[in-house]
Amino acid sequence: MSDIHASRPARTRRLTPAARRRLQQPLPPELVSERTTEDGEVIRYLEGWRAIEEANATFGPDRWGAELVGEITSHPQPGTDARGAVVYTATVRVTAWGCLPHSDVGTAIAGDHTAEAHATAVKAAATDALKRALRHFGARFGNGLGSEPAAGTAGAAGTRPEELRRRVIEIAQSAGSDEARTESWVERRYGRPLAELDAPSLAAAVDALSRGLHRRNGTRTA
Repeated sequence: MSDIHASRPARTRRLTPAARRRLQQPLPPELVSERTTEDGEVIRYLEGWRAIEEANATFGPDRWGAELVGEITSHPQPGTDARGAVVYTATVRVTAWGCLPHSDVGTAIAGDHTAEAHATAVKAAATDALKRALRHFGARFGNGLGSEPAAGTAGAAGTRPEELRRRVIEIAQSAGSDEARTESWVERRYGRPLAELDAPSLAAAVDALSRGLHRRNGTRTA
C-alpha cells in the first residue's frame, strides 16, 4: 500500500507573490499613530500590536517569527546619576519564510524606580526592536515614517485657513469635544490660538484629530 502522505505537495517556503506586493505597498495612513514630544516635534510611528497584525497579514501567522538576540541590557540614562532614569536595550531578530532574517535594536526608558516602570520598559524595548526589525522588510511596516510629512498634511496645507479651522472644530465635535475644549487643545499643542494658526499648522491639527478619531472609533468597535 502506498503512503498517502507521499502525494501531498511539499509546503513551500517561498514568499508568496501577494506578500511581495504587500511589502511594497506603503503603510495606510489610518494605521499610523503619532505623538508630540516635549519639544513640539510630531513623531509618527506604527504601534506594536499593529506591526504584529501587519506581519500576520503579510507573511501568514505561521510563516514568520521573532526572537530576542542575547539579553536585554540596562544602563543609566546619560547625564543622570545612579538614581536617575534607566535605559533598556533589546535586540530582536525577525525571520519570515522566503526572506533573509533581519535584526535591529530597540530602546525604552524607565523613568521611575518601580517594578512596574522597569517591567514596562523591558517590554517596550523588545517591542521597539521588533518594529525596527520589521521595517527592514519593506514600506508596509512603516520604513521611512520619520522622514515623511503627516499623511494628508501636504494636500490640506493648500486649503484656505478658514476651511481648515472649520474642519478642526467639526472633527473634534465628532469625537465629543466642544469648541472651547478644542481651542484649548490647539493652543496647548501648537502654542497659538486656533484663529492665529497658519495653513500648515491647521492641516497638521486636522490630521492629528482625524487619526485620534479613527483610533477611538476603532477601539469602540473592536
